[in-house]
Amino acid sequence: MADFPVKWFSSDMGGSPTGSDEAGALIDLLKACLITGFNTSPLTSLAFDSSTGLVTAEIGQGHGFLKHQVISISGADQDQFNGEFRITEAGGTWVAFAPDAAPISATATGELMEIKAAPIGGWEVVLEDSERNRIMLRSTNTRSNGLMLHVQNDHWDDGPYDNWSDASSSAYPQRGAKVKIVTEHTDIDTYLTLSEARWPIGWDYSSDGREWSLVGDDRLFYYTSRYAERNQRSTVTFGEFDSVIEGDAFATVLQGIPYGTEADWNDPNDDNYAEFARFGATGQHYLARPYHQMPTDTETLWNKRGLGYAFGIMHQYPNPASYGFYVHSGPVMVEEVIEGDGNMLRGYLPGFVQPLQTALAYHKAVLDDLPGLDGVPVLMWLSAYEKEGGYYSYKEVSGSGLLGFRLDKWRAYQ
Repeated sequence: MADFPVKWFSSDMGGSPTGSDEAGALIDLLKACLITGFNTSPLTSLAFDSSTGLVTAEIGQGHGFLKHQVISISGADQDQFNGEFRITEAGGTWVAFAPDAAPISATATGELMEIKAAPIGGWEVVLEDSERNRIMLRSTNTRSNGLMLHVQNDHWDDGPYDNWSDASSSAYPQRGAKVKIVTEHTDIDTYLTLSEARWPIGWDYSSDGREWSLVGDDRLFYYTSRYAERNQRSTVTFGEFDSVIEGDAFATVLQGIPYGTEADWNDPNDDNYAEFARFGATGQHYLARPYHQMPTDTETLWNKRGLGYAFGIMHQYPNPASYGFYVHSGPVMVEEVIEGDGNMLRGYLPGFVQPLQTALAYHKAVLDDLPGLDGVPVLMWLSAYEKEGGYYSYKEVSGSGLLGFRLDKWRAYQ
């Protein structure tokens, strides 16, 4: 059976979670993408065409499945129709995919054949308090270090700035969920916190409204959403990178957004966004523990390093010499900040190719014909790199660049 260790999701997909600022909405989104899937729909038929080698799944109008999306098919009596597949084409009422082997029958039978967006898988809910909108998630991969993501997605009231319930009336309106790297838990409220940050929820003050994406494997994921008056996008992340330290038990990163007095979603400034696309930025970049593995009294910061200053801004588009669009497929480094001693290489951040240019038309595109990566699907998504960029429209390149996510595999063992 074909293996799809990396999967992507977006608000453009049918039946996708809202990602709103309602209590529990971020938790619902994470569970749907990581564990359960979404958009479960009955199939009218499944038919294999031996001349093309493709199966056509008839669903109906408005199905919402997209080309390159990984789907899960179930309920067919013939096993070759069941499993996970990547959509090769999508029409108004149907999608097509390549089965692993030719089915024994050209037409599938089954009492209830269904299709859904396949989840990433390899994640589990450790504990959940659905009434208070708290959850602990972790990877089930045997290579995982076992550190957990704790999400508090309720309407808390911690003070005048870090305050969900009064956000709209606050002098610093903002929406966020509390996220933490935790370990040594006894219940949903008792654990050892290693790092803490905030993730955006909803799309308040964004005139263009709802837009999000999530892409990941069974040990790390990236979540990008658009919000606030500037209509920009922040990327946040949780999970395990590929460490250069053998047996690194704390090779886990957490990336958040500015909050408190640093943020004001109703103000036309750039301080509301994570500088995720920028190389060398350390704001809201947290490691579980330093390279020596021992606990410390201060936060351990990290940054990423690639070519140039940021994703997508090394060269102009199109490239004057060839009118082409290019990416760098080398690894993105994880640098640990060592107080007073500069930085050190801690490992590599999985999943990325680095666009050397930003072509706005490629935002949300999946490209499978990039130079040097022919046949490898790569998801492009805009993300802020400069919170003091001085740009005046989200359509301007200044202040944001294209991230490139490989959709085939991220790790050597996959």
